[in-house]
Amino acid sequence: WSIAMRPDRKGFATGSADKCIKFWELKTSSTRAEGFKLKNIRSLQVADDVLCVKYSPDGRFIAASLLDLTVKVFFEDSLKFYLNLFGHKLPVMSLDFSHDSRLLITASADKNVKIWGLDFGDCRKSVFAHQEAITGVCFLPATYQFMTCSKDGLVKYWTDDQYTMLQKLDGHKKEVWGMALSSRGETLVTAAS
Repeated sequence: WSIAMRPDRKGFATGSADKCIKFWELKTSSTRAEGFKLKNIRSLQVADDVLCVKYSPDGRFIAASLLDLTVKVFFEDSLKFYLNLFGHKLPVMSLDFSHDSRLLITASADKNVKIWGLDFGDCRKSVFAHQEAITGVCFLPATYQFMTCSKDGLVKYWTDDQYTMLQKLDGHKKEVWGMALSSRGETLVTAAS
């Protein structure tokens, strides 16, 4: 269901319906024709299907949303459990860490976005964000502002102080299933059905 690149770009993690997070290492091949090789270096079994995985920018944590409506945060180096975040009424479809790895934002099929503190796992804010399931969320670089996309066909841009909507982008005619933000936050790419 999900793939997340490690902050050091030397590997990635995948989350699957097999209730497992797999960690992969990228190895550059000695010959140009082979390009690179992938090696599964470790795995983490969890209690339910993994819908989304994400590394914190500092590389300290990896977060995973599960079909059982929870988000689990683990220490990346040891894979030891750190936090259990719960409060959404439907599965979390997307999540992202803030630039300083202090906050985690989750977006759910329950149409809500929640902002969590990573010191204690406290829910700092819950925002009813869309009229349909939210399919994507991401923080803008170096800010606490964020973007959301939804099955309602909208993309929304949110402030970082009162968590109010700044802008609504309604260029799609059907469900928006994904989005990607450029590294400097200047360009947003969205994909719809």
